[in-house]
Amino acid sequence: MFKLFFGFCRYNPPYRRSAKGGRVIVGLLLCTFLGSAQAQDYGQVSVHDEIRRYAEDYVRDLVPVQPSDKLEVKAASIDTRLALTECLGKLTADIRGAGEVKRNTHVYLQCHESPGWELFVPVRVRVLKPVVTARDPIARNTLLQAQHLSVDYQDEVLLRGDIFSNPSELVGSRSKRDLRPGQPIRSSQLCVVCKGDRVSILAQSGGLMLKTDGIAEEDGAFNDSIQVSNLNSGRKISARIVAAGQVRVKL
Repeated sequence: MFKLFFGFCRYNPPYRRSAKGGRVIVGLLLCTFLGSAQAQDYGQVSVHDEIRRYAEDYVRDLVPVQPSDKLEVKAASIDTRLALTECLGKLTADIRGAGEVKRNTHVYLQCHESPGWELFVPVRVRVLKPVVTARDPIARNTLLQAQHLSVDYQDEVLLRGDIFSNPSELVGSRSKRDLRPGQPIRSSQLCVVCKGDRVSILAQSGGLMLKTDGIAEEDGAFNDSIQVSNLNSGRKISARIVAAGQVRVKL
């Protein structure tokens, strides 16, 4: 048994799952050294790429993602100077330790034959999340519309804080500062109702809807409760933001 950190092999499915959840190849595995020139001469598909794709597929099956996410899995290049003996039997794949897929993961492959071999293939993993960004530069105090917004996919490791995935959530908001294209738009950069805005105050009593005007005393986003001054009575009340320029109070 010998151990390698890079290598390649050609495998022929079918495969089955191991008891530990790993993928096990059953059948003929031909592992040998092929120089790039020889592979080109015979028009063969690169065995290096085959083993890389196998490692990538193994990792891809283990990463939990949301339907809206994009998953990028890329195995490192295989060293073509390595020579592997023919492997007749089965190949198992595993991730050592806790078996957790991390941003940089080593897939452990083992040929269960005599002579056998072991192989570690480094695999890099990225989960990309949809985030709402500015399509073009947006100036401060702009009322956001659908044409101002776009959706980009960005590495979840770099995303922090109060971001949005659906542009419709931002329509009707106003930018509190200049917004740059490609940068995630955050709740702290917006207000649906801004301090000093004139707002409609809605109040429902039974089947009767009452409406009056007020002035917002602070910034707020959708469903935030803010202080509003009633222009008729002069009283300050707490109201919940229900739409751009509209707040609601309970009677």
